Amino acid sequence: MTPQNENARSSLFGAVFFPVLIIGALIIVAILVMSYRGNQRTAPKPGDGPTQLDASTMNALRNKYDKLGESIGQADAPVTVREFGDYQCPACGHFAPTAERMRKAYVKTGKVRFIFFDFPLPMHQHAQAAAVAARCAGRQNKFWPYHDRLYATQSKWAEENDPSSTFLDIAVETGVDSGQLKQCMASDEPLATINAERDAGKAVKLRATPTVLVGNTEFVGGPSYDKLKKAIDDALQAADNGAKPQ
Repeated sequence: MTPQNENARSSLFGAVFFPVLIIGALIIVAILVMSYRGNQRTAPKPGDGPTQLDASTMNALRNKYDKLGESIGQADAPVTVREFGDYQCPACGHFAPTAERMRKAYVKTGKVRFIFFDFPLPMHQHAQAAAVAARCAGRQNKFWPYHDRLYATQSKWAEENDPSSTFLDIAVETGVDSGQLKQCMASDEPLATINAERDAGKAVKLRATPTVLVGNTEFVGGPSYDKLKKAIDDALQAADNGAKPQ
């Protein structure tokens, strides 16, 4: 083959091969981006307002799922507030003081029943273990102090390779028997309940944590205390006017 023919063949090869290589690379990048997005939950848009859940969803919550969550307040309270949370979720940690303030203002007066549902997200490495620890604390009637302390110390244990010792420290801080907590955390029983709670999240088509329900009014993301107070007061007013509890 002459040098001219060899150069022509080389040029033709380059003209065909490199564009194909570039196109192939772009296709791979596009697939990876689509795959990444497919693993993300749809985040609420800024300014998204509350929505209303339908009657069948509310019936499923009341009759099937509410018993799975950790509740505080009277069972016959006129208004039920439900939160779906993840202990390692920063937004949930930010909302926790608002939820605690609401419980102090409304639960103790008998106006509201508050139910917390675990929904640990797979991208949070320690969220499930934290949920198990809180459930185990609940067996010693210390769920809410432990729950609040988990959120208060989230920035510490979330960064640890193994937060087990921190979870035991929280037990001491909240009056939980750490030996019993450790034994409970090693069992599979609490995890079974947590996994069952995921179905409650699916029932409401959960898009993000925290998600808060005031009756059948759904807030995706933690509402401010003022928004939460207004929703509760409106629901209480509706109950006074003869509306059925949600």
